[in-house]
This record gives sequence, structure tokens and C-alpha cells, in this order.
Amino acid sequence: MTTTQEHRSVEERRDQLVDAALAVLRDEGVAAVTTRAVTSRAGLPHGAFHYCFATKPALFRAVLERQLRTAMAAAFATDTAALAPEARITAGLTAHLDTTRADPATALALVELFALARRDPGLQDVADWEQRAYVAAVRAHLEAWTDDRRFRWTAPPETVARLLVALADGVSTAWLQDRDDAAAAATIALAARTTATLVDGSAS
Repeated sequence: MTTTQEHRSVEERRDQLVDAALAVLRDEGVAAVTTRAVTSRAGLPHGAFHYCFATKPALFRAVLERQLRTAMAAAFATDTAALAPEARITAGLTAHLDTTRADPATALALVELFALARRDPGLQDVADWEQRAYVAAVRAHLEAWTDDRRFRWTAPPETVARLLVALADGVSTAWLQDRDDAAAAATIALAARTTATLVDGSAS
């Protein structure tokens, strides 16, 4: 087997284990996510786990990393370069919510996982990494917006990014509790209109 084939095999198995971890999370809750349960769900021998991940927190990080990629891809998939800031923010928040609406069971499982990560000292670095990575990804897009349209934020982009992350998470969490599409849309509209006031009016 070539080095390339070996590398591909590891990546494929990692993906299998992340898929399996999400399935166990969704069906049975975070307490059921053991290395044996994950490898069993993936149809792999138990030894395959440590071949792909050094620890269970490393698996959880991979799960959250995939979620981050999915959320960012959804929120910024649509080309919004021609839109004003308020419309751009609305599009991003709506797309983020749509990922939750498309698979509520997985969204709830990830909320549970993140809550565990915040409580468990062994997973604290995973939770901290996820939050930093999420904010950094949003900030990168905000700064790209200023390049596109030559407008500027009247607050530090880092602060705006944190605000948008909090809004996106809050809207999704509220929707998981009440499944009220109209209320979510109204909240997003208000959030986008309010956040857009942080853009220099002379350029928007």
C-alpha cells in the first residue's frame, strides 16, 4: 500500500467515525458516545478508533470542526456581494438557521455536546477552540465585505463577529425550543437591521 493510499484510508476512517459519533449523539445522547459504541456504529474494529484519534476529545473536536465547516459553508454559500449589509446579514443568519431546521435532531445533539464540553475540564479546550474558530471564520468574512464594498465597521470586526455568532446561535436555539418559523424570521430581520447600523452609513 502506498503512503497516499494509507493516508486516504485514515481520512476515510476518520470520516466514518465522525459520522458514527454523530449518529450515536443524535439517537442516544452524548453519554452514549463511547469509543466502542462509535466503532460499532461505524462497522469498524474497536482498535480503529485509536488508529484515527488519539483521544475521545479529539473525536469531539473533529465532530465540532465538521459542524463549523457546515455552518460556515451554509451561511456564506450564497454570493451576497451585490447586497447591502443588512441583506447580507439577513442571508447569513437565515442560512445558518436553515441548517438547524434541516436536521433538528443533529442540531440538538450538538448543543448537548457543546454543553458537555463547557462543563467537562477534559473538553474545555475543545469548546474554547470551537468558539474561537467560529468567531475567526465570521470575522474573515466581515473583513472581506469591507474589501468588496469599501465600507467600514464602526465597531471592531472581532466584536461584530462575536455579536453575529451569538445571534446565530441564539436564533437557532430558540427555534429548537419553539419551532416558530415566523418568530425566527422576525428576530433575524431585527438582528440584521440593528447590526447593520454598525456599518459606516456613508458607504452602505
